[in-house]
Amino acid sequence: MAVKHNNLFLYLTLACFLGIILIFIFDGYMGLYDSLKMDTGQYRQTIDADQWSQQEKYGYLSSVSVERGGSIDFTYKVENHRFSQYSDAVEVSLWHHNEKITDIITESLSVKSFDERELKWSLDTAELVPDDIPPEQGYNLNIVIERGEIEREIMVDIYSSPYPIKSVIIEPRD
Repeated sequence: MAVKHNNLFLYLTLACFLGIILIFIFDGYMGLYDSLKMDTGQYRQTIDADQWSQQEKYGYLSSVSVERGGSIDFTYKVENHRFSQYSDAVEVSLWHHNEKITDIITESLSVKSFDERELKWSLDTAELVPDDIPPEQGYNLNIVIERGEIEREIMVDIYSSPYPIKSVIIEPRD
């Protein structure tokens, strides 16, 4: 009988160990995650769920820089790692000094369980910088992404070209 009890305790220990490992796997995987990919044509950047939480914790803004006249392509992805479907409204807007400039996207988002959904949009910086801003001066904007009660903010830094285009006049030959 003593031998059977020893094996029983071994099996219970292995079952508890396996249970603890499964808890860590499910705790790290289950949930709702969002990420943002930004592509300026020269540089690609991704802000994932961990960076969003660091931004909230320490109060800094994620940012992207683009040359004046360039464009930025955005891909906002919501991943649903839950057993139920997720539905909510997503609003993306453009701000300058706490003043709303325009709405970029207003869409209802529905993601099935263990699935993902992407929203894509582009910004052309030539249209965003006001005409009264000199070409050698930079300009900053903020993109605010609101999904339900969650708000994400990204700073867009539009910088002037370090090599401005200069016209050269060529004299005709005689």
